[in-house]
Amino acid sequence: ANAIELDEATRTVALDSSGKTTVLTAEQVKRGKRLFGASCGSCHTGGITKTNPNIGLDPEGLSLATPNRNSVAGLVDYLKNPTTFDGLESIAETHPSIASADIFPK
Repeated sequence: ANAIELDEATRTVALDSSGKTTVLTAEQVKRGKRLFGASCGSCHTGGITKTNPNIGLDPEGLSLATPNRNSVAGLVDYLKNPTTFDGLESIAETHPSIASADIFPK
């Protein structure tokens, strides 16, 4: 679906763990989709993680990660310091991140 076609409910995402939400603009969705496709799409296709297909990219699946990644704040934290799903090991050397590459602007 094109970002312009997404209704407000679909564009409403968790901002942080406090329950606050934000509504993404069509432009933010468009830019996010492009960035995800270019930086993440080779390993995360169809809503799964190729290295572990049991890990979904839906909010419920991301909430099970440690720390959870089911909010904007959680995803930003993950992009700054990517770790394994259990949070025990850094994967910054192999996973696109702010720490390891110029992929994401600061």
